[in-house]
Amino acid sequence: MTNFNSEAFLDKYKLGIIGCGNMGEAILRGVLDCNFLKPEEIIIYDRDTYREKYLENNYGVCIAKDISELVRRGEYILLGVKPQNSRIVLEQVKINFNNRVNSIISIMAGVPTAYIEKILNSNASVIRIMPNVPALFRKGMSAISRGKFAKESDLMFSEKLIKSVGDFVLIDEKYQNIATALNGSGPAYFFLFCKYLIEAGIKNGLDSEISKKLVVETMIGAGITIKKSEESPDDLIKKVASPGGTTEAALEEFLKGGIDNIIINAVENAKKRACELEKSLDEENK
Repeated sequence: MTNFNSEAFLDKYKLGIIGCGNMGEAILRGVLDCNFLKPEEIIIYDRDTYREKYLENNYGVCIAKDISELVRRGEYILLGVKPQNSRIVLEQVKINFNNRVNSIISIMAGVPTAYIEKILNSNASVIRIMPNVPALFRKGMSAISRGKFAKESDLMFSEKLIKSVGDFVLIDEKYQNIATALNGSGPAYFFLFCKYLIEAGIKNGLDSEISKKLVVETMIGAGITIKKSEESPDDLIKKVASPGGTTEAALEEFLKGGIDNIIINAVENAKKRACELEKSLDEENK
């Protein structure tokens, strides 16, 4: 573990990351790969000491001995822990938190900025971000909202930070739960659809790798098409689906199965669960 007295490291750090799971590591790798920050500007803490050692060895970042020290030495504090651990972590952040020095960037799903502000007992500058799994490959899509006391400079820093792993949209925080249901959970919906397409190919005699390649590359191409085309999804569907053709036959089966209602209901269910998680935090904090 890095010695804090070493002259190889700065006394203060631009970014402190608490909880370096897949998303925390994705952001860490992204900011380093695009040279937004240098390793000596980042300090991390994870309760898994083996993971800390892995991150130290692979990225050259500094390790804090505990959360309290990370907050004392870091400027921007990125919270990448599970939502159910938010309160205990925030209580530890609170020990050395100074709203004149520290700012919070939260990627904790379903945790409102007001909840963080209340636990910290201060006019804390809090930015809330909902990233997604493709951030692992710098193709993420994030939704960013600002808390009541968030500074413009902190929003700009957060935008640059998240740009290192993909793209983003700015939204009012009241829309974070529907964003979670779309971009946060959305990759899993896509993976599920691809899974069954691949299985359909295999069931009809294709080699599994060939079926996977046909599906994956088709989905990537379709994504690029809908992103770059000025036409609506309906217009693009018409371009592929010739009257009386194979595509039309497949689409009729989708619609007969009620795919429109299935998708809308699934998203509503995901949003409902996000609202329930947020409500449980509100009740806990009363």
